[in-house]
Amino acid sequence: MGQLISLDDYRIERDPQPPMARLDVAVARLDPLVRRSPDRVQIGIERELRRIADEVSAGRPGQAAERAEQLADRLEHPAALA
Repeated sequence: MGQLISLDDYRIERDPQPPMARLDVAVARLDPLVRRSPDRVQIGIERELRRIADEVSAGRPGQAAERAEQLADRLEHPAALA
């Protein structure tokens, strides 16, 4: 017999923090990064922030957290601001 795997259990094991908690942490990382970014990258940042807001509005905080974390990672890299 095969083994039944619960995707919900897998997701909890893989990512123990609730999506809204992840989103809060990512937004706290993003805030100072967005404020100090040069004007020439603002359009791309604004576009991605809009996508994050859209994910939250659509009831997908997990996807919003993922996007916010990725954006914060990119902005924390020194080459992103060069």
